Amino acid sequence: MRAIYFPFLKENASKNILVSDEAVKHLHVVRIKSEDEILVLNGKGLKALTRVGLISKNQIELLVNSIEESVATHQISLAIATPKKDAFEDILKIAVELGVRDIYPLNSEFSQYEYLVSDRVQRILESALIQSNNPFLPIIHPQIELNIFLDKLNTPLYFFNSRPLDSGKDEKISGEKTILIGPEGGFSHVEEANILKKNNVFSIHLPTPILRAPTAVASSIGYLLSPR
Repeated sequence: MRAIYFPFLKENASKNILVSDEAVKHLHVVRIKSEDEILVLNGKGLKALTRVGLISKNQIELLVNSIEESVATHQISLAIATPKKDAFEDILKIAVELGVRDIYPLNSEFSQYEYLVSDRVQRILESALIQSNNPFLPIIHPQIELNIFLDKLNTPLYFFNSRPLDSGKDEKISGEKTILIGPEGGFSHVEEANILKKNNVFSIHLPTPILRAPTAVASSIGYLLSPR
């Protein structure tokens, strides 16, 4: 079934959803017809099963058959010291597809890209949401310095370290958690030491060759989602 992203409110969608803006353009491009079925994702956990009603140039009426309220299957957030732009955009797609809740772009010694809010980023997120039928759109926070992020963090932190340690906690816990991934050059030794001295940090080293940042993100989330 074709899906679209449109931030509708449950209380306003008992009978129909009037779609406008980018969602209308998308539906016109794919040549939807009256009575076609459309899945509408609002990015906050709601899925509306609809069929197409009236069609005009700037607005399309979607008649609501049912609304489903989803529950997030995990509470994983991602902190990433930004790699190059292309790699960062790949990470955004992966994060949506794997159900990441919050994304925290970070400045570190070897970070390579300054994240700024843009229509392009929003389109990447929405496209990945539609492709994966994920009912939840992640929140991207403003980019901040690594040390500020560490000081503010109040959830367990899983630090996926490219360098193996002689010792370190590596257990899995339930509930909210945040993954920390470095840029393509990794974290400096000073940054690594600052990370590891924080409370509630779980250091993980995967027995792999050096991973690109997008691969590290996917592997790390997969590690945490796998059974104990």
